[in-house]
Amino acid sequence: MKGGASRDRRAPFDMRRGRTLSSSGTMRTFKAFGPLILLLLLASSAWPQVEEEIPIEVFRLSDRVLVLREDVVGNNVTAIASKKGLVIVDDSGFPSTARKMRAIIEREFKRTDFAYVINTHFHWDHAWGNQVFPEATVVGHTNCAALMDGGDEYLASSGRDMRRRLEEEKALLGRTAPDSAQAQALRRSIQARERSIRDRAEGFAVVLPQTTFDDRLVLDLEDLTLKMYFFGRAHSGMDIFVHVPEEGVLVTGDVFLDRRWLPLFAGLPDLDVPRWIEVLHTILDGEERPSRIITGHLDLWTVEKLDLWRDYIVDNWSGLQKARAEGLGFEEAAARLPLGEPYHYLRQNGHSDARLQEFHRENLEAFWSQMVESAARSIRRVLGEHGIAAGLKEFKDLKAAKSRAFFSERQFNRAGYAFLEARKIDEAITVFKMSVELFPKSWNVYDSLAEAYAAKGKIKLAIGNYQRSLELNPDNQNAKAQLLKLRRDRE
Repeated sequence: MKGGASRDRRAPFDMRRGRTLSSSGTMRTFKAFGPLILLLLLASSAWPQVEEEIPIEVFRLSDRVLVLREDVVGNNVTAIASKKGLVIVDDSGFPSTARKMRAIIEREFKRTDFAYVINTHFHWDHAWGNQVFPEATVVGHTNCAALMDGGDEYLASSGRDMRRRLEEEKALLGRTAPDSAQAQALRRSIQARERSIRDRAEGFAVVLPQTTFDDRLVLDLEDLTLKMYFFGRAHSGMDIFVHVPEEGVLVTGDVFLDRRWLPLFAGLPDLDVPRWIEVLHTILDGEERPSRIITGHLDLWTVEKLDLWRDYIVDNWSGLQKARAEGLGFEEAAARLPLGEPYHYLRQNGHSDARLQEFHRENLEAFWSQMVESAARSIRRVLGEHGIAAGLKEFKDLKAAKSRAFFSERQFNRAGYAFLEARKIDEAITVFKMSVELFPKSWNVYDSLAEAYAAKGKIKLAIGNYQRSLELNPDNQNAKAQLLKLRRDRE
């Protein structure tokens, strides 16, 4: 079973309440997309329309810095006024909303001279408003430009992904209690995806970063300095920070999400913990230490919260390094690093202690996989690049030399679901079977394998594995529900 996400309470931030505004604007197209994309976006059914007027909150942090937030996915769009022009950091995933934000910014600053748009990463909800600022130079990491430079295929694949996720969320909403927090979150996500699909059917264009960098970039704006750092592979493979020392402002994109009082590292692509620590030290320990943190979504942070994040990362990374240097295995190392009193602040997020412990365990596993080869990651790579036979051989080789690889049930489960979500069902079955072999006493591995067999249409095998999961965990409600459904469908 894949598992679900939890919602946290918002973190406080010391600034006045935002004002709700709306406006209108115009749009120019840099790069038209063709009939193929229109067909992909509009085929199958008519997407429900969402309301035209989306509230936009405006937070004035200073005379030179605004934060604008729309009410669908809660993006924070930062606007900075300098002598050399207006700067936008992230610009909403909806061109229609970006146009309204542009008009608000122009009215607030009484200027129209947009000089730069900075994309902290390539995700649609941060970069797909670029076209609304045609006169501005778009800045991003080299990887950001490379990934967005896919032309029609980039649009087509993103459209397919958007449609697939929309259908999945609609189906999940139908199975969710209407008044629950999960249902509320799903309705907001569905609204966002529907609006994005509609926007892209109305003259959408992808505008790539024209100025790119690999490590650091400094923009001298005469009265302000914009310092950009490549944070390392984190939320995406191109996450950057934007630091405005004169204003004490640090814009972090989605590396630090509002809901994550506890840092979550599991599943991050090519995680580089030493790089995280290096950048955090550079920003937090220098003379230009920021005082306000603008995250990618929802409430903003104080810098003290970022300090706590760093403490957590450094303490656990160094603790694991020390344990490994002493020749300890993962379980012994993890036992030395409980989620205890130093991190009592983490309990402010509303999670149960059990859930926090689970998150903490996943983080330790992700850190350990930086020091010792992750078997799941290696097998996933080999399977994806060279096929099932090569993946099975890699599994056999790693098992024969267990001391050089780290075997994590969670990581194998995550790898299997990555294949399943990509509709590579045979690869998913292969990984889940490996997981069953490695962790035969875990009810969850049988649940996951059963789901993959069901997706393959092998109903008898799916039923057998759900039954085995129930034997190990009689409280597995997912297995009970799926067995009922499979048996009903077979009749």
